[in-house]
Amino acid sequence: MAECSTEPDDEIPDPPGTCVDGGMNMGLGALENGDIIFKRKFRWTFEVDYCCNSSKAFVPASFVKMGNRPQIDFEEIEINYLNGKMFLPGKGTWQPLSITYYDVSGGTGDATTALLSWIASVYDFTNPRCLKMGSSSNSYEGVATIKLYDGCGNILESWVLDGCWPQSINWGDLDMSSSDECTIELTLRYRSVNYKSFCPAVDIVACPCEPCA
Repeated sequence: MAECSTEPDDEIPDPPGTCVDGGMNMGLGALENGDIIFKRKFRWTFEVDYCCNSSKAFVPASFVKMGNRPQIDFEEIEINYLNGKMFLPGKGTWQPLSITYYDVSGGTGDATTALLSWIASVYDFTNPRCLKMGSSSNSYEGVATIKLYDGCGNILESWVLDGCWPQSINWGDLDMSSSDECTIELTLRYRSVNYKSFCPAVDIVACPCEPCA
């Protein structure tokens, strides 16, 4: 197998679009491509399907105000020897994800009722004397789906978060001097993430994992 080196080359070829005088092209470069679609912060949906024993329930997407895409952090392993120090990547951890809902009353399928039902499936606050908790994941875990769209309503990418449960729900402050709407802040824990790109339809491929020679 040919050796792979990430060391910088002594002679780096000129990149595409180099100016005639030898300087770097300082224009927009690939961003000028008319086929490029910029993903926009306001074109997305977030919904949750969760188990309720043998039945299926959901928290609708229609009442979501703000949200995030997932974040993963890697542990940092510190290696020390004599005067030297180096670092290795450790385990990855998917960080909690925050979603803000409009708090509404009336209508059908509102998020407030759905969220309360989901909380009660994890920790049944509706009966403070018995105060039961969901024993198995089949009684409270859900699957959350984030979808980003283009201007025509076609999916650009999706994030599927498996093993979701509500870590925290905050009904927020009240203020006599404010005309703002009431909101509900939901913080989710989840077990794993599945990302898919629809436009372009490409697979994310990791470098092969090579065993010790």
